[in-house]
Amino acid sequence: MLAVIGGVISFIIGILLLFGGKIICGLPLYMWDDFLVCLKGTISIGFVLGGIIAIGAGISSLKDKAKSEEKK
Repeated sequence: MLAVIGGVISFIIGILLLFGGKIICGLPLYMWDDFLVCLKGTISIGFVLGGIIAIGAGISSLKDKAKSEEKK
């Protein structure tokens, strides 16, 4: 039960940090633009790292295929 209460409090604080100035007039917190910048960076880094992993897996697959054909 304590985890649920902590989760709800964390959710509310997160929403206030992201949209605070839009929800409560006069609240100087508005981090949506910063969140979008961080999200853009995360997505681009994810594509780069995912591509590197895919290339490594493809090379490994080709090596395994070549080894299995040698044994035949």
